Amino acid sequence: MSVFTSDGTENLMRWDRQSRGFMEVWYSTVTHRATGNGVWLRYTLTAPLEKVGAPYCELWGFLFDPEGKREFAAKKRLPIDRLGPVQGRDDGAIVRIADSWLSENHLEGTITNGDGRLRWSLDFEPADKCFQHLPAPIRKRVEDRISTVCSPNLSVPFSGTVELNDEIFGFEGEPGCQSHRWGRRHSQTWTWGHCATFEEDDSALFEGVAAKSKIGPLPGPTLSFLYLRFAGQDLVFNEMRTVLKARSRYEMPTWAFTASNDESKVVGAARARLDRLIQVAYSDPDGSPRYCANSEIGDLAIEVYGRSSRGWRHRGSLTAMGSAHVEFGRPEPYAELPVAF
Repeated sequence: MSVFTSDGTENLMRWDRQSRGFMEVWYSTVTHRATGNGVWLRYTLTAPLEKVGAPYCELWGFLFDPEGKREFAAKKRLPIDRLGPVQGRDDGAIVRIADSWLSENHLEGTITNGDGRLRWSLDFEPADKCFQHLPAPIRKRVEDRISTVCSPNLSVPFSGTVELNDEIFGFEGEPGCQSHRWGRRHSQTWTWGHCATFEEDDSALFEGVAAKSKIGPLPGPTLSFLYLRFAGQDLVFNEMRTVLKARSRYEMPTWAFTASNDESKVVGAARARLDRLIQVAYSDPDGSPRYCANSEIGDLAIEVYGRSSRGWRHRGSLTAMGSAHVEFGRPEPYAELPVAF
């Protein structure tokens, strides 16, 4: 079963401008190879339950610097009337928040934080297929009860500029990802990783998420959905029989995982140094808190195995130091990190 779809609607706004208890986000991450900087950009909307508050939209912008010389984190919250038209298309934009917008091939925005300012204008080449993290049999059910995610542009080249105050970073075909998430709430806990900058193979690509949600009042199992492009092959570990036997252990700042299907097995670990993580607070539509620790300059190592007549045979290793994208989330704040906002 393919993890890619191509119906052309995967990026469209799902909110109907009336329903409450709903959230939606379009996020992009991109690596600036010349400096090692990582950029994280989010366009979001939240329609809380009526007892919680009024709907709103937000713009988020982050820049991570592996040398620690530059760091930027800010968000801007606006009333929902600053959101573009229903179903998303406003002069070509999928989502528009005030003067910042995302289209099928462009990101534009400006956000300030005290005396700092982050501005971006980035073109990207749209992918011809959308990556689906969740298997089709459960996708709609998870969307209705928790939330679902897909990546209409899982790994595409970004070009343009990102400005931090008076410093301009030029992007010329840098590896980036654009994803779309929507639903009722965040998972109880989660971790996520993405990388397209492996040292051994610049065509390799990893995308993975592991999450745990409640089943009624009881905690459910940790489910891991993984994908790896390796040696020109798509290694898929997100069919339910694969997901149920995969294993993930995550505690900020480290995620260790293993998964296998009939032909392949991956064993890996993602991590980020504490000084390379930024913690932010979310609110679910029901008002409950979630905290997220994110780094766009983390580390990732993966060992790849293929099945043979004698068992698993090692096929190769992949490593990315300081260029992997890593995130951890839960209801309680991480005491090791300050909350940026």
